[in-house]
Amino acid sequence: MKSVEKTQKNLTIKQVALSARKEIKRRRRESEKIHIPNDIVEEIMVKLPVKSLMRFQTVSKHWRTLIRSRDFEERHMALEKSKGCKLLFVCDDDFKERMKDTLFLKTVTLEKTSASVGDEEALEFEGFQNFFEISESCDGLVCFYDIQKAVEVINPATTMFIELPLSRIQQLCIYNPNREVELELEPVQDPNPVPEPIRSFSQFGFGKDSVYGRYKLVWLYNTSPTTTPTCEVLDLEVKKWRFVNTTTLDHHKILFNERPVFANGSLYWLTGDEEGHPTTQTKLIVFDMHTEMFQVIPTPPFITREPSGGKISICNLDGRLCISELKGDCKQEFWWRVEDNTWERIFSVDLHSTSTWFGGITSQPLTPLTISRVTNKVILSLRYQDNLVALDLDPNSSVFHLYFSGYYGLVCPYFPSFALSH
Repeated sequence: MKSVEKTQKNLTIKQVALSARKEIKRRRRESEKIHIPNDIVEEIMVKLPVKSLMRFQTVSKHWRTLIRSRDFEERHMALEKSKGCKLLFVCDDDFKERMKDTLFLKTVTLEKTSASVGDEEALEFEGFQNFFEISESCDGLVCFYDIQKAVEVINPATTMFIELPLSRIQQLCIYNPNREVELELEPVQDPNPVPEPIRSFSQFGFGKDSVYGRYKLVWLYNTSPTTTPTCEVLDLEVKKWRFVNTTTLDHHKILFNERPVFANGSLYWLTGDEEGHPTTQTKLIVFDMHTEMFQVIPTPPFITREPSGGKISICNLDGRLCISELKGDCKQEFWWRVEDNTWERIFSVDLHSTSTWFGGITSQPLTPLTISRVTNKVILSLRYQDNLVALDLDPNSSVFHLYFSGYYGLVCPYFPSFALSH
């Protein structure tokens, strides 16, 4: 009996010793682990590309919550902006052979010597067999749109997208009474009824309320030669089109061949004549994305007195409103808007020097897309032409070279972000 008790006691001692050794080993392993504070992890992750962060959301619930937080999104966006702009192309290596209803998006980075193709995504969207437009990019989002097709808001970096309801002008153009299609529209208070929708000219804008950070889409369109243009606005968080007051436009019409520009919290359009054609009385229509109020202002004083609207061009160049005028000697001057009434001359271009790459065209203004901070070159485009040209901004240089060739004709400045990921 004593021997049994002694055996059991020895077993108990061995078990306690074994358990103690296991605990020592466990504590040793724990002590050998590297514990990285959460703030250090966040500092590392915020510098990673969007594609990597999309995968890392599956690692843990904590990482997913961190990556999807608005603060992280804003910090990541600010860092991407600081790296310099990329270019987003809608194209294919052989556009004629592309898959039906498929959009091919290519991202091109600005490097020292040439254009470098980065990521390529094939995004499929129904109904884009015919011609369509691409909006400016706002926080890494772009809109594909057509007057007879629902707008798609797309994040190329995450491949997420939203299809929006048809605006009033789109519904009218799709179900034109001349096509013998009955139209049943929701009753709305249309301030300027469209008599002939298929002849009404519209321009689509996309931007952001700088106060509340809400993305908004804007359709501004000429209704008739005798009435004020009509404006519809959609807040991306509400996803419903509504009319806004345009009485301050005082019968000013938008120019038909110049799309609006978003900069510094406002959308800008150039005015045209009663039919939307270029005029010698060109002004700027300004729409505040926060207050949703319009105003009409004169073009800057450096623009030639009573110039033709067809020779004036506006764009967003690295976050600021840029306006230019094509002079009679085929020289185009570009200016930045520094403050409300303050402008800074950036550079000028002799279109005789660039016409070689643009089919000999010297009668249409060029559009600057972005400036490379590394090479100090500005990338110039001509709408619906296949080439991009780089100009050295060194004051002592007038060197141009072919920067990129052979795309479909739709391109915009862009940087990847997490917008729409929530």
